[in-house]
Amino acid sequence: QSLDFLHLYENKNVTLQVAGSDQWGNITAGIELIRKKTGKEVYGMTMPLVTDSQGKKFGKTEGNAIWLDKNKTSSYELYQFLINSDDEAVIDYLKKLTFLSKEEIEDIEKEHKKTPEKRLAQETLAKEIITFLHGENAYNDAKTISKALFSGNIKDLTDSQIEDAFKEVEKYKFEENKKIIDILTENKIVSSRREAREFLNNNAITLNGEIINDENYIIDNNRKYNIIRRGKKKYYIFEK
Repeated sequence: QSLDFLHLYENKNVTLQVAGSDQWGNITAGIELIRKKTGKEVYGMTMPLVTDSQGKKFGKTEGNAIWLDKNKTSSYELYQFLINSDDEAVIDYLKKLTFLSKEEIEDIEKEHKKTPEKRLAQETLAKEIITFLHGENAYNDAKTISKALFSGNIKDLTDSQIEDAFKEVEKYKFEENKKIIDILTENKIVSSRREAREFLNNNAITLNGEIINDENYIIDNNRKYNIIRRGKKKYYIFEK
């Protein structure tokens, strides 16, 4: 990095290197190298790293990188990450990562301390960042997906919203004219036909948000994706 700084100074007249505070040693080594080699003064500027409430930084090395490109981190994934920000860290994120005024953030902080369960600070953070990066429609989509998954009412999600919501979920091949009990057992959603009947009888199987009780039910629609949910949180995506 010191040699990079020297090269940029000599070839591009770069006199200032800006980075996170963890790069201070690298920057000052470059400043010293340039001073010794050329006799000229150059400069460095660092800023505090964005960290979680335990002081752990975000990044590829830590395995928790959040990408600005929505093809790498979708708007829904970004929404989930931001809405789950720690109460202890979220105000700091608002200060560092949004263009809200000091007064606006102070008002949000007061409200957040009164009723943290409303997650006003987290919702504001998500709205400001996603709208700035991906646009207002992307933010609204992310919020719609989140509400639909929380309530289980997913029948109105569009194909693109489903793709965002279940980006990391394995997709199963949809087969026509199969009974629901066969779909559940053959794809190992349940361990046996007996267990399948138990789930069905206990209202624990939904198809696109609708409870299915009939073991002989056959999926008959034109949807690209059919979503089976077992229990509260286990989703299985079938693609035509």
